[in-house]
Amino acid sequence: MSVRESESENNRRTLVLVIGMHRSGTSTVAGALGILGATMPATGLGLSEDNPKGHFEPKEIVSLHDRVLASAGMRWWDWDQFPDAWYNTPAAQPFVDELVGIVQEEFGDAPLFVVKDPRTCKLIPLWRRVGEILNLDIVGVLPFRHPDEVARSLHVRDGFPLPNSHMAWLRYMLEAERESRGMRRVFLHYEDLLADERTVMRRVVDTLQLPLPHQAEADFAALEAFVDPDLRRSRAESGSLNHLHEWLRDTITAYARGTIQAPDGTAQVPDSDVLDRVHAAFETACGAFVPALAATNKGFEDAQGRNMLIPGLEADLAMAQDALRLRDERIADLENQLTMAAQKKTAPLGWLRRRSTD
Repeated sequence: MSVRESESENNRRTLVLVIGMHRSGTSTVAGALGILGATMPATGLGLSEDNPKGHFEPKEIVSLHDRVLASAGMRWWDWDQFPDAWYNTPAAQPFVDELVGIVQEEFGDAPLFVVKDPRTCKLIPLWRRVGEILNLDIVGVLPFRHPDEVARSLHVRDGFPLPNSHMAWLRYMLEAERESRGMRRVFLHYEDLLADERTVMRRVVDTLQLPLPHQAEADFAALEAFVDPDLRRSRAESGSLNHLHEWLRDTITAYARGTIQAPDGTAQVPDSDVLDRVHAAFETACGAFVPALAATNKGFEDAQGRNMLIPGLEADLAMAQDALRLRDERIADLENQLTMAAQKKTAPLGWLRRRSTD
């Protein structure tokens, strides 16, 4: 390595990608890194009922990710793999350039910053291109959670059927591990983070060699206050994997291996042979079933769209019924006035008739 290359290597800024499935603790991990001194996005999504501690997702990056997926005819909850061929199409480079601009605007010249959006699991090659342009050292934190807990949480938040969420979980997990190979990375179980945030986050910092500035006792006390186990509202029975499809069972078991330290103190890595086998089998299944699922989803979305019109139509009907009621009341009032007017008009004639008969 030349002196110039060595200086360039030393001057590289660090991008920490939090790469995990929705509802798997990615927000907690990002927030924890922020407490320890990593630069967070300037325009995060903020708080919500389902994430009261904050999402820590740059809204412009989330929007761009959704547009990238849409350009390939996909949504974030789809099971199928984002096509590798897309990166060689004319559509790719404008998104890369736009993402470079967003990163510069959101994080400026911060030496170490965090990007968290679960959609990143499907789009890691996009971020590798951004890293090359900006000369970033990209490292990864891969949190994971029991698929039942993820599925139940998505059912509560979005109404997704549990089996669909299981398949989306599998896709995110497989792509996150597969596409992050070769970068410094660390795996963590969401349940472990909630149980012992200090130990887990120290392991994250040490494994990734992150020079975070806030690691005093007061900072870890703030970390303890931030990490709230009560936010884990969906819980699976401890060790309950036997009921899962073998692809899900093998995947989470492989991930769990990545959280175990080897005798020399280094972290073990997930069994890539197992994950590659699951990936190949899942790809075959998706090729057979995803088109049929897409057609089913289209019918569901059309029906959902029609259902969304019902409240408005019901409101219009209620307004029309109110207008008819007011019209009927007005007609009745006018008829009463007409009757009274007619009575007043004929009253003198009645008096004359009575006089003539007297």
